[in-house]
Amino acid sequence: MKRLVIIFLTLAVLTAIPLSSGKAVGKTYPGLPLEGYIKEINLTDQWVSVEEYSGRVRRWSLSHNAVIMIDDTPAEPKDFKPGMEIYAHYIRNNITYMESWSTENLGYISPGTKVRSGTVKKIDRDQLIIRYPTGKEETYFTSPATLAVKNGVSVPLSTLYEGDSVRLYFDEKDSPIISRVKIQGDSVKIKGLYKGQLDVTKIADGVLGMKNVEVFQDGAWREFKSVLRMDLSRDLSIFFNGQAQPSGNIKYFRGRTVYLAVKDFFGRDQVEKMVIKNQYETTFSDKIEEINWYGEAFELKNKQNIGFNEGTIFIKNHRLVDAYSVNPGSDAFVVTDGRGKQMSADVVYIYDEDINNSNIGQYYLYSGQLDMVVQNRVTLTDFFLLNRNEWESFDDDKELYYDNDTYIFDLEEMNRITPEQFYTEHYAVDEDSSYARHDKLKSWHVYAYTDGDRIVAIALKKDMDSLLRQRITLGTVDKLEEDPYVGMTVSLRDAQDWSRRNDKWMPKTVPVRMRVEKALLIKDDKVISWDELKPGDNIYSVRDDFEGKFLMVK
Repeated sequence: MKRLVIIFLTLAVLTAIPLSSGKAVGKTYPGLPLEGYIKEINLTDQWVSVEEYSGRVRRWSLSHNAVIMIDDTPAEPKDFKPGMEIYAHYIRNNITYMESWSTENLGYISPGTKVRSGTVKKIDRDQLIIRYPTGKEETYFTSPATLAVKNGVSVPLSTLYEGDSVRLYFDEKDSPIISRVKIQGDSVKIKGLYKGQLDVTKIADGVLGMKNVEVFQDGAWREFKSVLRMDLSRDLSIFFNGQAQPSGNIKYFRGRTVYLAVKDFFGRDQVEKMVIKNQYETTFSDKIEEINWYGEAFELKNKQNIGFNEGTIFIKNHRLVDAYSVNPGSDAFVVTDGRGKQMSADVVYIYDEDINNSNIGQYYLYSGQLDMVVQNRVTLTDFFLLNRNEWESFDDDKELYYDNDTYIFDLEEMNRITPEQFYTEHYAVDEDSSYARHDKLKSWHVYAYTDGDRIVAIALKKDMDSLLRQRITLGTVDKLEEDPYVGMTVSLRDAQDWSRRNDKWMPKTVPVRMRVEKALLIKDDKVISWDELKPGDNIYSVRDDFEGKFLMVK
């Protein structure tokens, strides 16, 4: 363990990432990281004794200008008590930054000082089931006043996923109502799913060796590297035949095939969960029809019954989740272990994604013709709604609302317009009127991304697109480039198209490339520019072959 801690600290320094842990956005603090528990604190001589996670105890001086925080709020050394867990930075023997979190819940508490940390197991509208590292589960609730924060900025609650690591803050000791949710950044996401032969020669140094490595990409296992080394997570879990294994047992499995769920830790691959193959591998790409929670088994559309257990790697929305986050009707890539009818899943990779991450979200994508535009309000006629990855037509009218914060874009002129321009210019006209016929005016068509009935962003164009030609495509950004012939483009790997005929996601065996110059680009409920996309972003998109119409970063 001591060696692992040293490795992680060294990585943090070498990769030179900001070490602010979400505090004081935009600021970084000098020094090496330090984590552990306060053993003793001396206010007179200004020093603190810290027991590191490894068990090592050492005394540190508190710099006179050290930044000291509790629950992201400025604090003083006298506010820290023995037993409190801390995160700090130090130079030589001086602490320059120290942070802790509330641990006492006796009597009255100041707003936001009751804190709970864990993983989101289930989301059901305003209800969150949180699983603690101990395995215990608790149910909490959000309210319209609950604030969500990710990477130091406020984001909609709808950006929350099952599998996210969160820290919950409460204003009242005994209340289950969450006042603030701090969501871990993209480091929680699974970067890759790997398969290879185990080589444990470096296991004592916290590094896993692999041979003949394959990566799950574009719907199948692909050759990756003949030799690969990856760091081991401090929280690594290892399973064989459904049973948890201590890390000391890894040496006995040398040469065996293993499946690895890997995250990006400060720019380096880090193994988060490992499953060791027992017998024979069979893979399926099919829809999960039924799930028997009591019997720990599910049935695929092809009527194949497959068991699962605590060791099964479940990946959904690019996050590690447990079996209860999987729903019947999900499309999945399944790797099984066993033979005949006795098959158990080692890996279940869920393809499903939608505009909304969960039923917290009420976001929609509309397409239609403008019938009327007045101040703060529009009416669409003969409109379409993207429903479960398919355009659904309606022959009535839909009233939507906009405001000064709505992003309004003219795709013909390729520029953003003001709300006043929107309702005063000829975007919606009475096509039967004499002035419309005389000037050959017609109402424009739109794509409108909405939060309920409020328009977040709307793109205006003169002619209606053929929605029948459009496809819904998922994928991960692999490359961004400005093509001198076609403009700004993005290439997606691990892409899947929604098949209406098959009623499921169909993995593609080749990357998907599309132009995004005239697409609405959305991230965290806001419009972003093309250069804000980055490799590794997970994308939900609407496209007409090469022409991207709508892209959402998930």
